[in-house]
Amino acid sequence: MNKYRLTAILIIVTLMLNACAAPQSVRPNINQKAVAKETLEQKKLLLQSIQKDNARLSKVAFPLLTKNTEFCGKKTAPMDGISAWTLDMFPKAEKNMMHTMFGLTNALTVSSITANSPAAKAGLKKGDIIVAVNGVKIPEGKKGLKIAHDIFLKSGTKQSQIMIKRGGKILTFSLKPVLGCNFPTMVDRNDSKINAYADGKRIIISKGMMRFVESDTELALVIAHELAHNTMGHINKKKINTVMGAIGGLAMDILLGSSGEFYNLGGQMGALAHSVAFEQEADYIGMYYMARAGYNIDNVAYFWRRMAVENGGKSIYIRTTHPTSPERFLAIEKTVKEIKYKKSKRQKLTPNLKRTTNKVVKQHGR
Repeated sequence: MNKYRLTAILIIVTLMLNACAAPQSVRPNINQKAVAKETLEQKKLLLQSIQKDNARLSKVAFPLLTKNTEFCGKKTAPMDGISAWTLDMFPKAEKNMMHTMFGLTNALTVSSITANSPAAKAGLKKGDIIVAVNGVKIPEGKKGLKIAHDIFLKSGTKQSQIMIKRGGKILTFSLKPVLGCNFPTMVDRNDSKINAYADGKRIIISKGMMRFVESDTELALVIAHELAHNTMGHINKKKINTVMGAIGGLAMDILLGSSGEFYNLGGQMGALAHSVAFEQEADYIGMYYMARAGYNIDNVAYFWRRMAVENGGKSIYIRTTHPTSPERFLAIEKTVKEIKYKKSKRQKLTPNLKRTTNKVVKQHGR
């Protein structure tokens, strides 16, 4: 395209844009300094919201992760309940805001303490500056964060000594981490749908779900369900089923001389194989995880009545990848009775698992 033709096109486009309908009101002029100030205020609110959600999620997840370690196999790690940050973790544009809001510097600073965690019981507080761990001085910046993390990881569940600076005073605390299931829980703030999922390594709760749950008990129900997906290996099982279905479809393609239609169909059918049963199993085992973590499970099934209303009633009738909400409600109610019976008989709270003979004869454990 020559430059004269390009110039003509630009002129035509400009004339067309100028001919577009425009607003008629006389709007107030906005000072850019005021815009910058309001931008900072909204960033503050966003950060406060993130901290609030993270603190709530950590508080609810902690007992679930630490009271069910026997079901997590080798996927365990020491948990102390400390989160820390330093100024150089943030982009240059946000450093001034972080310093203004929290007085944050490059010193390694406690950003949050999980409720009822070893750190909370030891007396550590948000805003404490970590000076040394087990006699090792902690340098400033991200390097200090890594050194502290590595020391705690190496110490495992052994007692550690933490020297902190608080209000100009140097204080020392003893901290003994506990073992927990190593499935970090986090909020997906970009997902406004009522959703949660596990990927075999993590547990993800959407921002929409964080708004929907009416209590910490309901949030615990969601987390426990996803924890069960991870501990029971459902994600890997689904992958295997997908591969097996695809292989079967490929064999059909070869026999019939088709060009991949059955391969794709087989993979899709494999991915759906036992999907409903996996969800039912996660509901069942998740209830035990809740009870073992000390949550009140008496009325938790009503969560599924609210979900049925929220999704317009689709889950009341439709049974695809998940059970219907009436099925889930009734199954959870029966599981509550089963758990209460075991409690009354002083039996160990472990879900029933099948042997290969399909007789429910042993308890869940690894």
